[in-house]
Amino acid sequence: MFGYKLGPRWSPSDGIHSNPRGTNALPTDSPRLRSELRDCLPSLVIDRPLAPSGQRVVYLARFDDSLIPGDVEKPTGDDPDEKPFLYGWEGWGNVVVKVVSGADPDTIARLQAEVDILAAVRPANFPRLLYANLFIDNPVTDERLAERLYVTVEEFIDGPPLADICDQYLGQEKYIAKLGLGIANALMPLWVHAQRYVHRDIKPANVLIRSTGEVVVIDLGIVRETGAAGLTQTGYIAPHTPGYAAPEQLGTDKALICFKADFFAIGVVMYQLMSGIRPFHADPDMDVFDVHLATHKHHPQSLAHASSASQAFSDFVEKSMQKEQFKRQRTPDIFVAELQALCEEANDKN
Repeated sequence: MFGYKLGPRWSPSDGIHSNPRGTNALPTDSPRLRSELRDCLPSLVIDRPLAPSGQRVVYLARFDDSLIPGDVEKPTGDDPDEKPFLYGWEGWGNVVVKVVSGADPDTIARLQAEVDILAAVRPANFPRLLYANLFIDNPVTDERLAERLYVTVEEFIDGPPLADICDQYLGQEKYIAKLGLGIANALMPLWVHAQRYVHRDIKPANVLIRSTGEVVVIDLGIVRETGAAGLTQTGYIAPHTPGYAAPEQLGTDKALICFKADFFAIGVVMYQLMSGIRPFHADPDMDVFDVHLATHKHHPQSLAHASSASQAFSDFVEKSMQKEQFKRQRTPDIFVAELQALCEEANDKN
């Protein structure tokens, strides 16, 4: 299984961020985009398109050193910090290439912020960023591109997205608790960083499972620093995925958003896996304000009644999904400790 879903299998309710200022348009793979991308990265060999990531077209690809043009400067080997362009990239094997064509300044700022966060935090359970660049000119010919391209190359994760294997976890309390702990541990470097980053988009499509069972979290495209001004205009609701976003993400005061929004989303995922029901299911046709209202008004049945979950498991998930932030777990350490206790309790039963 590939670690990213193929384009045709994309689901509107699970794979795109709500945008209250306009309609959601998927980025599009095209012969022209592929040609422009190969003009910038001549040794790139595209295998197939994958599911879009926000505004980015995504490809499964690899690099072939034999395709590097002769006028690309070869590395000298004299500088240990030298980062050759194209040479040696074949050694990366399969990679995930994400590209935006003709992006506006706000989009570029968001993408660059994601790159900066990966560089600053270096979270172990995220795909490794191999290369990132904004192309304005063809790097080989120096000719001006018709539209600028923002390109990132990431490690390819050989494992399915949780969205594809939810049924394998259905009702399996022990494995769901372990998964929740894995997601929390993956996010911990963000939560405890000096800037106190928040992922803001935890959902099954953004969680990959390696063959070893290790959890990998993807898509930092809407991460924000707690309390920061952000890039979304004042008075607008920030990007989010309906059904997984915490109530504070659906308001206009973005300064309220902190790591507890991720607690909420992890709780939603755990509820969904345990019961087979999305506790705050959002109809794709609902606008963001209807989603906001539905999330605030709806109170899901406790897992102790909706499934075979233990009372401790049900209580943890219910606490994580509290509408009021102050009722959720107080700190990341407490959140992780409670998950660890659930895992230990589940292990003791087996």
